[in-house]
Amino acid sequence: MRKWVIGLGIAMAGPAMAADDGAGDATAGERTFKRCSACHQVGEGASNRVGPVLSGVIGRQAGSYEGYRYGDDMIAAGEAGLVWSEDALFEYLAGPRDFLRAYLDDPGAKAKMRFRLKDAQDRRDVIAYLATFSDAPAAAEEEQASAGVAAPEAQTAETRLCVRNRNTHEHFFAVEADGAERRTGFLAPGEKLCIEGAPGATGTVSVYEEADGFEGCSRLVPVGKTEDMLKYVDFDRCFWSSNT
Repeated sequence: MRKWVIGLGIAMAGPAMAADDGAGDATAGERTFKRCSACHQVGEGASNRVGPVLSGVIGRQAGSYEGYRYGDDMIAAGEAGLVWSEDALFEYLAGPRDFLRAYLDDPGAKAKMRFRLKDAQDRRDVIAYLATFSDAPAAAEEEQASAGVAAPEAQTAETRLCVRNRNTHEHFFAVEADGAERRTGFLAPGEKLCIEGAPGATGTVSVYEEADGFEGCSRLVPVGKTEDMLKYVDFDRCFWSSNT
């Protein structure tokens, strides 16, 4: 059990979607999603209903699907930097209103969605099912390659240490590890910066407002992992995929 500390200290307790909690089953998620289908559609020909289309929701800025009328607080969360990662969806589905109140640090925030998936495995399964309708990872890789940001092809998942910008604004990032040259650069939303390190080593990923900034946010990350920066706040108070 972990706490997700949001804003100026409001905390929302809840299980994080960690690997050791069990993997999601997309087939089971398809069955569970039938409980959601009265309000949401996915796949070819999907359209907005009571809720927005959920195709491609993973990696999407909150409150941004074209043609759907979101509540003001969901739009505000997206403008504040909320992008739907699997971890964020896992927490949101457990209690949409509580999630938004914690994220916005606003005890009066409201969510149009009142339905909750209380069972943790049901949430993991539904998220695995939604991931089958998301092309965000492939699109991000194409964007990284065209921008020249992606790591060299010789690198493997076991030896790469990466940081990815999952915020909605460009920021200046750095990544470093023992025995590897420090790399820096501005990353647009979805872009990734990688270095090659020694398997089993630990490195550091950092984000700054400006290239010459001295204050920012940093995380210690094992080589072989990609750390997502979800929201930039200020000195050492950012939201990362490993601390949400």
